[in-house]
Amino acid sequence: MNREPKISVIMSVFNGSKFLADAIQSILNQTFKEFELIIVDDGSTDNSLNIIRSFESADSRIKVISKLNEGLAKSLNAAISASQGDFIARMDADDISYKNRLEKQHEYMQKNKSIDLCGCSMDIIDEHGNVTSEKIQISNPDEILKKRYFQSPILHITFFGKKSFFAKHNGYREEFKYAQDYDLVMRGINAGAKICNIKDKLVQYRDYQQKVEPIKFIQQFRMTELIVKLSKEREHLGKEVSNLNSEISAILKVNSFDLLVTKIFLSTYFLKNSLLNSILKKIVNLFVFVLNRDLRRLLIRDFRAYKL
Repeated sequence: MNREPKISVIMSVFNGSKFLADAIQSILNQTFKEFELIIVDDGSTDNSLNIIRSFESADSRIKVISKLNEGLAKSLNAAISASQGDFIARMDADDISYKNRLEKQHEYMQKNKSIDLCGCSMDIIDEHGNVTSEKIQISNPDEILKKRYFQSPILHITFFGKKSFFAKHNGYREEFKYAQDYDLVMRGINAGAKICNIKDKLVQYRDYQQKVEPIKFIQQFRMTELIVKLSKEREHLGKEVSNLNSEISAILKVNSFDLLVTKIFLSTYFLKNSLLNSILKKIVNLFVFVLNRDLRRLLIRDFRAYKL
C-alpha cells in the first residue's frame, strides 16, 4: 500500500536535457523517502521529455505533466495544483540536491511550526560539477527583513514551504516573466508569513556561464524594482495601486541605446576579482552610471545592500 507523500518536489523543464538526469537522480537519492517528484515539461523541443519518461517508468514517485510552452510560473502552478504533499520543495533541471536536503529541511519545518517557507545555503558548481564557490544565506530573521528590498531573502531553488503558504498566496503570479519567486516571497512577508534560511549547504547551483542576454538582464532588474514598489504599496497603503499590465508593458520595452550600454556593462559585471578587473569595472560602471537610468539604480541598490 502506497503512503501519501509528505513532500512534493516540483520541477519545471524546458530544453534541459544536458543536466536533467543528474538533477532527477539527486532527488531519487534522498535519504527522506516519502516524497513525490512532479516534473512539468514546458514544451521542450530537445530530448528532455524522453529522459523524464524513462525515469517515470522506473519510479512510481515520479509524476509527469507535459504541456505547451507557457513559462515557468504556469508550469510551477500546474505542479502545485497536482501535488499531494503537505510541503512543496523546488528543484531546477540543472542543479543538484544533496542527499540529506529534504530530510534537513523537513526536520527544520517540523521543529519550527511557525515558519512558512525556508531556504538554505548552497555550493556553486561549474558545467562539470566542480565546486567553484559557495553562497551562504542570511539566517537571522531581522536581517532577512532588513535586506528584502535589495535581494530575494530565499534562493528559489532552495524553496521548501508549507503547501498552505503557496495556496494562501495563489502560487506564482503568471503575469510576471521574471522574478516570480521574489514576488511570492514579498507578498508572503507583507501578509505576515515567516521566512527563514537554514545555514546548511543542501543544494548545488550550476553556474555554467551561459551568455547573459542584455534585454533579459534589463527586464529582470526592472521586474524586481516593480516587485519592491508593489510590496511598499501593500505595506503602506494596504493594497496595490499600480496598474500591473501597464507597468509590465513598460518593463518589456527596451530601446537599442540602452541595449548597447547594457552590453558594455555586462562585459565587466561578472568578471572575477583582480586589480585589473577592478579598475576596468570602475571605469565601465562610471560610464553606465551617467548614461543609463536602469543601471544607475542597479549600482546604487548594490552599494546600499553592501553597506547594510
